[in-house]
Amino acid sequence: MSSAALADALERVESIGPLIVDRAESAEARGCLDEDVVDAMHDRGLYRTLVPQELGGLGLTLPESVEVVRAVSTFDASVGWTFGIMSGGPLFGRLLAEDEFTRIFSEPRVAVAGSLNPLTGRADPVDGGFRFTGTAQYASGCKHATWLVAGAWVHRNGQPSFVDERPELVAGMVPTTDVRINDTWSVSGMRATGSNDCTIDRVVVPEGRVFSWFDAVPRFDTGTFGRIPLIMQFGPPLAASVVGAARGAQQRFVELAAAKRPTGVGTVLAERAYAQMAVGEAEGLILAAEDTLAAAVRDVWSHGESMQRFDLESRVRMRSRVVSSVRLAARAVDLLHDAAGMNGVAIPSALERAWRDVHTASQHVLLSVARLEITGRALLGLDPGAPVI
Repeated sequence: MSSAALADALERVESIGPLIVDRAESAEARGCLDEDVVDAMHDRGLYRTLVPQELGGLGLTLPESVEVVRAVSTFDASVGWTFGIMSGGPLFGRLLAEDEFTRIFSEPRVAVAGSLNPLTGRADPVDGGFRFTGTAQYASGCKHATWLVAGAWVHRNGQPSFVDERPELVAGMVPTTDVRINDTWSVSGMRATGSNDCTIDRVVVPEGRVFSWFDAVPRFDTGTFGRIPLIMQFGPPLAASVVGAARGAQQRFVELAAAKRPTGVGTVLAERAYAQMAVGEAEGLILAAEDTLAAAVRDVWSHGESMQRFDLESRVRMRSRVVSSVRLAARAVDLLHDAAGMNGVAIPSALERAWRDVHTASQHVLLSVARLEITGRALLGLDPGAPVI
């Protein structure tokens, strides 16, 4: 994809940035995305950034799409987070039968939510597919999605199934009209993501919309996307929302510092040494986070393009970079939050919201500091002890 296409996508983001900022507070209060923002994203084709051009999408590469997620997140982390997920449907879609992929992603307003935790769902084999029952947890953007990806543990003859001593786990793509959304999302940050639990009650999913959780293999895509393991594709977009939010917090702080006069001081905050040090150090951390994340996704894409094997070393390198980019970004927001004084804790405050958002997002299983224990074990020559790496 040409850089012109990426520039076009970024211009589309900029055109709705003011709307995202304007609706951020009310969206957080409601616990879900603003309808006008969702409509604006659809109208500009942004939820179709990864849909192939032949199906009417923008057809961006993975590195390009991550850059777009980061740009959206500078305006609001929740919108950026859900954008990364809802536009990421084709990453899962390539694991479906080709006719199902074409049918789903030809829809002009397609948007996909997802919850891959297979331990809260059950899939029973039936003629032509599986019957899914259970709960899809933390399904960000589910109230605005048209499809839901849900994980499940296969049961055969009424018992949990194992293959080669591993649980037989699958995931299926279900229309959101077939699920019940429960208002369970009650957290300190990322409130507008609406990451509610969804109940699936005996919904039959055809085999063409079901794929293996452990050994997901594209059925028809032999290009770069098809050569990259799924687990390595959807971590970077999530990290991009945190890194983008940190850049947005930096911008908000600069605006605040130009106008705020701290109590008992005759000069604006921008003239204070501690503010200058905070914004200077934060800038370095954010630049490092941006570069680290870009290197992670660039390396993954390069591996896929050149058909290199994704060995343990490459997986450790990617996961370490992704988690580190999030930690760098969170540290930058901490500095800005502290230097802002009462403006950093006042409600409503863009800085206060950004601080809560980045620390909430960093608890995600793919971004959490706990991932570094796994990568550290691998670097020390030990068994990583977990499949999510």
